[in-house]
Amino acid sequence: MGHKISPVALRIGYNIGWSSRWFFTRNYTVFLEADHIIRKTIMEMFPKIGIDDIVIERKSPEHATIVVKTSRPGILIGREGQNLKKIQKLINEKLDRLFAKHKIAKPATELRIEDIKKPFFSARVLAQMAATEIEKRQSVRRVMKKLMERVQQTKGLVGAKVKISGRLNGAEISRSEYLASGKLPLGTLKAKIDFANQQAKCTYGIVGIKVWLYKGESEDFTDQSE
Repeated sequence: MGHKISPVALRIGYNIGWSSRWFFTRNYTVFLEADHIIRKTIMEMFPKIGIDDIVIERKSPEHATIVVKTSRPGILIGREGQNLKKIQKLINEKLDRLFAKHKIAKPATELRIEDIKKPFFSARVLAQMAATEIEKRQSVRRVMKKLMERVQQTKGLVGAKVKISGRLNGAEISRSEYLASGKLPLGTLKAKIDFANQQAKCTYGIVGIKVWLYKGESEDFTDQSE
């Protein structure tokens, strides 16, 4: 009997790069918790503005570079950088408490924003777009068709699938609907598969959204996050 596994987790280290790029033998769990706090803080402040990935790189325990890849950098930065300053301040406050608790010197943090040139090439961005539309009470079938049209118009995508589950359009009985186009070889390791899930918080409950994108095959290791 088959078992489900995240297509991204299955391919990390082969054709998908790591989102946390560091390794320390000492205080590993503290830095791991710090990464979780950073990502959670940013996603809670800006849950659906097209954030594709948050890459954290530590070349030493004294410094961390945070790169936020988004399709809408203007909203994340804010007028005169106000939103960026708020994020930086909140992250520093939370990290101060964490490292003080473990009696470790807090590393300096550098926050960078990168614009995504092809937003529809990202499963996470598409899932966030679908969640926003469903929260606005758009028809689930219309949202799925609109998303698939965007995928078909994006060069470089070979196939895609979207699945939406829950009390669709406010129905009393929950169900799942999906729409697929092209190829989607989930069992092929060299296939570059991008996967993301997102929740739409509606008045009648949570609606789950899953998006798979197939971007062709890779023979060698390539860092997809760059």
